[in-house]
Amino acid sequence: MDETVSRTTASQVGQASLLLPAIVALGNFMTGLDQNVVITALPAIGRSLGEAPTTLGLTLTAYIAALIIALPLGGWASDRFGARRAYGFAVLVFTTASVLCGFADTFWQLVAARILQGLGGALMGPVGQVVILSSFPRDRTLKINVYISLASQVAPMVGPIVGGLLATYLSWRWIFFVNLPIGLLAAAIAGSLFPASVSDHASPLDVPGLMLTGCGTALLVFGMNGIADQTFSGWAVAGQLVTGLALLTLAVRHSLRARHPMLDMRLLSIRTFRISLLTGGGPDTIGMTAVMFVLPLMLQVGFGMSAAHAGSLTFLAAGGSVSARVFLPMLLRRFGFRRLLIVNTPIVTAVIAAFALIEPSTPGWLVGGLIIVFGVFRSWQWGATGNLAYADVPPETLARFSAMYWVLWQLAVALGIGAASAVLALLAGRQPGLTTASFHAAFVIVALVTLLALVAYGRLRDEDGQVVSGHRSEQPRAAA
Repeated sequence: MDETVSRTTASQVGQASLLLPAIVALGNFMTGLDQNVVITALPAIGRSLGEAPTTLGLTLTAYIAALIIALPLGGWASDRFGARRAYGFAVLVFTTASVLCGFADTFWQLVAARILQGLGGALMGPVGQVVILSSFPRDRTLKINVYISLASQVAPMVGPIVGGLLATYLSWRWIFFVNLPIGLLAAAIAGSLFPASVSDHASPLDVPGLMLTGCGTALLVFGMNGIADQTFSGWAVAGQLVTGLALLTLAVRHSLRARHPMLDMRLLSIRTFRISLLTGGGPDTIGMTAVMFVLPLMLQVGFGMSAAHAGSLTFLAAGGSVSARVFLPMLLRRFGFRRLLIVNTPIVTAVIAAFALIEPSTPGWLVGGLIIVFGVFRSWQWGATGNLAYADVPPETLARFSAMYWVLWQLAVALGIGAASAVLALLAGRQPGLTTASFHAAFVIVALVTLLALVAYGRLRDEDGQVVSGHRSEQPRAAA
């Protein structure tokens, strides 16, 4: 009988090992998709709700702000209530909010539902990451995370295309309704397979830390976006930025002093974590995110392409990412994190700078090829830093690590978009519109920001992350 039970348990674990990453990837895809799916549907939403498309930008920033504010709760909820309950609750909140978005009859109803949607999506990412890192040995998580991270990278590029097609041929409301069957499926599978145990290291909710971090990051994001919005006064924008930075400074001080901080800044003492997400991963994430904001604008505003044409070209980056990710484990095993990042960072920087050479007369095949190449090297960059981040994190701090990881990641993404908007606005000055030269200058600036990461990656050691990459650095031979 004991042998039968053992075989049954092994079978269940094998089945779970196949479905757990799939459900986590599906959740990441939904949250990433809805972060950008409304972009091409804004005109249709504006006509339906009686609002100008230019006033609907709040539907984007409200979702991102809600993500950033609630992200620290993911790790705490996983510890306090167990991954099964926390993830199931998050999926149901996200799915319910999606339905409310689809039924919204006014602009403010849509904004409120988007905030609720962002709150649910914020919990899904950290809880899913805790499930993967606690369910599989570190030597297996590299390949698993390679495929999960594809969902996070492809979703933002698929979003505008999906939104445009649904808004054109069905209704803009369907960009939200499609989440209903997917969400119910994810909740059902997570409810049966995700671990239900509560962590022995569960800590009380850090309300002051949550408020300081959430309000500070939200003000910083809104302030960055306000630089590019001429309807805001300079004093209002400056006030948001200064207040946001002040609150984040207080959040750091609180984290270092609190017994159970929501965001454990002490994790930054782990050198590989600090480099992969802050000193190195911060600049390159800001730079590479800015590219996917500036490039579609240049193709449409600067070159006069249609939204469909520009969208089809930028989507090629997703193809490059997907095709390149399958080679990442082999590259890391052969070269290790340090050598790969030191070589890859200048290459991805050069590709970003090459976008500044594109003109309206540049052949389409050349533009498309450059975008594919960018997708390839961006995929290796993000894949390497994302897997290096948890290489030296102790198992008992996985929930706190997950909260820090997702907050820093989303903050860098938001700052990349905000910084790109601000740079374009400053380059345009008081001119009535953006010129091709403005876009070219923006790409040069973005490339320089990305290159800053090389300084941090140079501080890595050959043996860093060996337990994840499987790379074995060559040891010097002893003298005879």
